[in-house]
Amino acid sequence: MFIITIDPDSCSGCDACADSCPAHLLKFNGEITEVVGDETECMGCESCVSVCPTGAASIMEM
Repeated sequence: MFIITIDPDSCSGCDACADSCPAHLLKFNGEITEVVGDETECMGCESCVSVCPTGAASIMEM
């Protein structure tokens, strides 16, 4: 099981992570990207982490 988090202080709002998430767990709210739904539904693919230019996206294995 994995959990995705977005650091709001580091997020630039580019929306790259939301576009790359195959589970559609991320959404741009007009300022920053945030986790929508159940963050434990993350598949751990790290596509969000790899495209995030600021390092705001992170995934932890539980």
